[in-house]
Amino acid sequence: MNSLRNTAAKLSAVVCLGLATVSAGAFELRGFRGVSWGEGVEALGAVTVSHTEGEVTCYQRDRENLLFGDTPLNGVRYCFHQDRLFMVAIDAAANSKALSAEFQRTYGRPDARASQAASWGGKGSGTRAELAANGATARLVIYSNTIEPSVAQRLRKLGPVEVTRSIAAAF
Repeated sequence: MNSLRNTAAKLSAVVCLGLATVSAGAFELRGFRGVSWGEGVEALGAVTVSHTEGEVTCYQRDRENLLFGDTPLNGVRYCFHQDRLFMVAIDAAANSKALSAEFQRTYGRPDARASQAASWGGKGSGTRAELAANGATARLVIYSNTIEPSVAQRLRKLGPVEVTRSIAAAF
């Protein structure tokens, strides 16, 4: 009976360790604000083109919530490659610590951190998020690791978002 308990305890420990290993670094987002990775631009509703580069077009919703938690945003851009959402760029009117704190409330601590940069999700995750500071502003780029991740890595340093009155006045 004692060996049965020992075996059961060891098996339970192995299962727990296995679950911890699987969940570690398993940062997953299926998209952003109701639009899933791989969906077409029509899922956004009314939009304005904000950036075009090769086969990639980034849009801003005409009516976008310019808050991420309590952090004010300059803009949110949804980027499509061949009419499939693969990346979202969020520009905040706050330093990286404020935006990082908001993101961590929902998604936990970053997997990597360096100076004023942080990242969530590794190669084994379906999604990756990278946060970088630029003076008093910050940019959070979230992208699918399964839909054009190399294009997302190349484009993650888009120029600054231009806030238009119609977008800023929407909320």
